[in-house]
Amino acid sequence: MPKSLVFISHITAESEIAVEFKALIEQHFLGLIDVFVSSDGASITMGQKWLQDISQALEQCAVEIVICSPESVTRPWINFEAGAGWVRGIPVIPLCHSGIEPSSLPIPLNLLQAAKATDVSALSLVFPVLATALGANAPSVDFTDFIEKVRDFEHRYTFWKQCNDAFETLQRVNDRILVALKAGNNVNIDLSESEINFLVPHFEFLRAQSILDLKRIGNTKATTAGIKYDCTILLLPQFSKTVADPNFRC
Repeated sequence: MPKSLVFISHITAESEIAVEFKALIEQHFLGLIDVFVSSDGASITMGQKWLQDISQALEQCAVEIVICSPESVTRPWINFEAGAGWVRGIPVIPLCHSGIEPSSLPIPLNLLQAAKATDVSALSLVFPVLATALGANAPSVDFTDFIEKVRDFEHRYTFWKQCNDAFETLQRVNDRILVALKAGNNVNIDLSESEINFLVPHFEFLRAQSILDLKRIGNTKATTAGIKYDCTILLLPQFSKTVADPNFRC
């Protein structure tokens, strides 16, 4: 029985899900399906021409899986690879994670039958497609471990994106705030109404994670830039651990 090739399209930051899905396929098809994942260290080896290898894999694959998140679907390369499968008329399956639903995929990905990476019933529909490409019976698959790994990845991935976005926004408001906070001090700061409104969504996240809080003290003052409000940025218990983590960008 000839092997079929499955191409998994992904961005580098989401390679963990691609590699885990590859392992799941290989485990249940017992080596009868080759799976191409550009970042796994095996599909493309040192010294090879990576673009040529990707192009060849796109030309030869029988099924394409597209790892989709709010971040990845904005990348031109993901849409290019999905388009290559579309043009060839092979099954192209978006696999959604980290906050994007199949129903909210952008065009043209929303024209494809998508699955959610943490939904057993949706995942169960993917493996019969792979089996059909191979001309074999679909295996019985326990998705429990894979789903747990995806959920763990989603927590880490979405947490650090939101966290770094929040601190980068805070830096844009005043680049001295973080220095003072790292020194262990709460920060008193005058903010305009628009600045407060700009920061509120980020502080809702930081407060929920017990990192920082923003309080409006209540006093106001007139400045050349308009009315300013006395505010305090408060350190919360998880601040020190957060800024010491290697994933913290600021």
